[in-house]
Amino acid sequence: MDKLVRRVTVVQSSGEHRDAKVVYENDEDEDTDDEGPGAPNFKRLERSVRHMLKAQVIAAQDAYQRHLDSVAKGGNSWIVDDPGNFMKARRKALKEMRKASPFGMPKMELMTMTTTMTNEGD
Repeated sequence: MDKLVRRVTVVQSSGEHRDAKVVYENDEDEDTDDEGPGAPNFKRLERSVRHMLKAQVIAAQDAYQRHLDSVAKGGNSWIVDDPGNFMKARRKALKEMRKASPFGMPKMELMTMTTTMTNEGD
């Protein structure tokens, strides 16, 4: 039997007389991977890594969809739209990462060109 199968129960029902028989039960201990009571618990870290990878997938899918939408406009407008599309996709991924971070990620603010240009004149 596969390692994923813990128990196989056959339920026979005929009217009011129901009978359940366990035909297979895995004897192996579920916690064989644990190193002992003093071992560090990495569940939270693993969850954070999984969410960060998911955020990267979301960013890639969003950037790809935005690119396809820009190409569908026709012409060479996708060249102009792509930098903004990547920034928006990145912002969406960072938002997703902030939701799952165990340490609390600071909110990233992007400085716009207008604020940069106004500060240079001072």
